[in-house]
Amino acid sequence: MLISFALLGLAIFAVWLPAVRVNSWRPVPPWVPLFAAAVVGGLFAGVLLWAGALSLMVLAALAWSSRHAGSKWMRLFATLAVIALSLALMLHVVPGFRNPVVIDAVRFAADSAPFTQYANFDKGALGLLLVALMAPHVGSLGDLRRIVRPSLLVALPTVIVVLGAAVAIGYVRWDLKWPPQAWTFLAINLLFTCVAEEAFFRGLVQEQLTRVLERRPRLSAIPVVLSTLLFALAHAGGGLAFVALVALAGFGYSLVYAITRRVEAAILVQFALNTVHFVGFSYPYVAT
Repeated sequence: MLISFALLGLAIFAVWLPAVRVNSWRPVPPWVPLFAAAVVGGLFAGVLLWAGALSLMVLAALAWSSRHAGSKWMRLFATLAVIALSLALMLHVVPGFRNPVVIDAVRFAADSAPFTQYANFDKGALGLLLVALMAPHVGSLGDLRRIVRPSLLVALPTVIVVLGAAVAIGYVRWDLKWPPQAWTFLAINLLFTCVAEEAFFRGLVQEQLTRVLERRPRLSAIPVVLSTLLFALAHAGGGLAFVALVALAGFGYSLVYAITRRVEAAILVQFALNTVHFVGFSYPYVAT
């Protein structure tokens, strides 16, 4: 089981590696064989069933078609289908996945609510396919250098405002820690949460809205606002206070994406906030 998730994580990292030419074949992106190996490993380990594997193949085909189909209407249909299937995968309503628990009802402090974390193969695979096939992402060192400064400039106020508001309303308190589960939490949060959420809400939804409205500069704020609201609504199960905090955070992610048009910037800002929250404050929140 661990091998399939390790391969999936490597496949996500490999999205940013150049394609490799084997003999006279067309260049092959390194993430493709790694993802195929992760799927095969998941099937053997029982983490992934055939229904889940088929849904991922359909998603990959739709994502490719959304950019390469010959007809404008076919591209539109494929894009809308990707959004629908991606949302279903994020909500874990697509059958064929058996996501294991990696952190089981742990209290990181006496007054913190218990926290459970899953290793979500469906969400991790979703993030990989969206970044690789649809979301605008860094393609060179020059691209990377261009997003570093705006990412830092947005990350700092986002962390201060969101966690400051959380402390002010009593949602969290200062709680500096480095528990035994820290590396597990951070790795899974980055690869299977931040990548997937930012690839969907920013690299897919916000990007498509931006393209639709790019000839109407007066409406340029709409993609930022809508992706922020959709991100907050997706977390509605956490209650009103949590949704408000998520909306504040989501605005930071949407803003940095609007500035850079690169999904890595939004991923970095979300991961920075999640890391500071986990290490420095009550996680997930103060129990009441």
